[in-house]
Amino acid sequence: MPKSNYCLIDPDGGSLKVRVTANNGIRSGSVFILWEIQNGKWEKKEKFNVITGDDGVDEFILLEKPDDIENDSLAWSINACSSINNVERGEFSITIIQDGKDRWKKESSRLVPKCSDGKQLQFGSHVIFKHMISEHIPTSDLWKDTE
Repeated sequence: MPKSNYCLIDPDGGSLKVRVTANNGIRSGSVFILWEIQNGKWEKKEKFNVITGDDGVDEFILLEKPDDIENDSLAWSINACSSINNVERGEFSITIIQDGKDRWKKESSRLVPKCSDGKQLQFGSHVIFKHMISEHIPTSDLWKDTE
């Protein structure tokens, strides 16, 4: 799986599921927004709130169909804190899944403040969706057509 800000998806595949995890008693609340370019400006398409509870996992399914999101960007902002006194670091991951396959994953290790102090760590990023070329379209003879 590439370690970039591009997620290759199958435009003919199933819906995209986004899974967020946090470990070590970390509490996190996130906002995810799917953006698309319209007339040279980013426009919101979808918005999801994600809360990792006691099990440290939450997920949602993008409503937009995979064939309609090429070049769209999924951005997120995560607020996190530690609910366990001696825990100061947490591991976070965001995974995009399509048809049971991990299409993209970002992992991060962060120092987090204690929730009891009334403080939170805020961080975020984004990923841009790109359609992958179908395996059923042969490319082996393209070199013959270079005239």
